[in-house]
Amino acid sequence: MMFGTRETFEYFQCNTCGCLQISEIPKDLAKYYPSDYAPHTQPETYKVHTNWFIGAMQKQRCRTALFDKHHKLNSFLKRFVDLPKAIHEKPSSISSVGEIIRTAGISSFGQPILDVGCGIYPYWLSCLEKLGFTELSGVDPLISCDQAYDRIKVFKSELRDIPGKFSLITLHHSLEHIFDQNEMFTEIEKHLLPDGVCLVRIPIFPSKVWEEYGTNWVELDAPRHFYLHSLKSIKMLANKAGLEIFDTQYDTTAFEFYGSEMYTRDIPLTEKCSPFFNENSSLFTEEQMNKFKARANEVNESKQAGRAAFFIRKKN
Repeated sequence: MMFGTRETFEYFQCNTCGCLQISEIPKDLAKYYPSDYAPHTQPETYKVHTNWFIGAMQKQRCRTALFDKHHKLNSFLKRFVDLPKAIHEKPSSISSVGEIIRTAGISSFGQPILDVGCGIYPYWLSCLEKLGFTELSGVDPLISCDQAYDRIKVFKSELRDIPGKFSLITLHHSLEHIFDQNEMFTEIEKHLLPDGVCLVRIPIFPSKVWEEYGTNWVELDAPRHFYLHSLKSIKMLANKAGLEIFDTQYDTTAFEFYGSEMYTRDIPLTEKCSPFFNENSSLFTEEQMNKFKARANEVNESKQAGRAAFFIRKKN
């Protein structure tokens, strides 16, 4: 329903782990990732800092905010510059970029970070670059070719073909698109430094939104989403690879509600009236959108959300 094709696909739920998964993966997957699929479209512009001196001062301020260092220098610099806006950006509805970095235990700008399934333009990595991080890589086998954005390098490749080890590996809503889940977690374990952390953000099943909308649940996103993990199945997957989940954050947004409501009304997500693409959309009233936001907060607090972020590390 994202593009309005209205095709149907069969899913089944595993009796052992509770994971909801597609029965048969389509042979021609490329047609479900058209040129206007959002993660595969180029940004109109890309720019980090307009003034190197301001950027240098902001980087010093970020050292205090992220790594708890140089407090005296920070006290002086905050008279002249604010922290960069990127530190407050929220890849998830719960944690900002800065909070994710702190939860992952990153302690310097030079630690290597890899984003798996980042698309052609890695928004998450671009936020990190604006803060001062220098060792930033992305990998996605579905993009057209390798990409480079200043200090960010994105490779058209599989994780298994990427050399080196990383302090932080992230999968922002990409795991559900990957066929071999066991191989992916095995590769994550191989590519993590001993004290490295992996952040996996995915839809989770079941949820309050699923109970209400069923097959119109926007996060089902058939057939692109092969697996919709339960809390049990994602834990089993990590454990099998020698990994453990040490923090779980529920991060549903209003999108999960208004998107599901659109599908219930037979409106594709890519319609011009969609709030997902049009911030001036009048499809829903302001009151309705506020209600969707409130409901997202409710399911996050009650741990009945349809999205979650899992912080994962190697077992001791």
